[in-house]
Amino acid sequence: MSTSPTITQERAEETWCAERRLDVIACLKQQGLEPSAGRIGDGPAWFVMPYVSVWAVESRERPEWIGWWVICGDLPSDVLPAHDLSSPRDALRAFGKRWVLHAQNLDRGQVPSAWSHAPDSDLPKLTAQLKKRGAALQLWAEDDASWPAAAPDAD
Repeated sequence: MSTSPTITQERAEETWCAERRLDVIACLKQQGLEPSAGRIGDGPAWFVMPYVSVWAVESRERPEWIGWWVICGDLPSDVLPAHDLSSPRDALRAFGKRWVLHAQNLDRGQVPSAWSHAPDSDLPKLTAQLKKRGAALQLWAEDDASWPAAAPDAD
């Protein structure tokens, strides 16, 4: 029995990733970052279909450098500057922490600027999503089995 992906699975992944790429573009526009964002990766830097994808977006000021990380999938789309986030794993961890903090703020009636576009009627559902998904993202980031093994150092 083969464990390699079938052509149908590969096409499903390609389609899903292409749809998520459109989500990345929409998120950058919605957050007003389109002018400062450069090229979007051809595919996600990391993903688990159909739940989550993390995308690297080039810095327009520093071409060939990651300027932004965008997360999208079966969760709210969001963007973070890449400052100290050198890997998709670091970005996933940061999104998780940010979302848990934002959910706590929403519980106190404080709407973080990242979510100010959301209608008031959506805030209770958003708060619950951020709590659950934020905790799950942090667990995924800490789970070594979810990440490719590091390449051995060349001598």
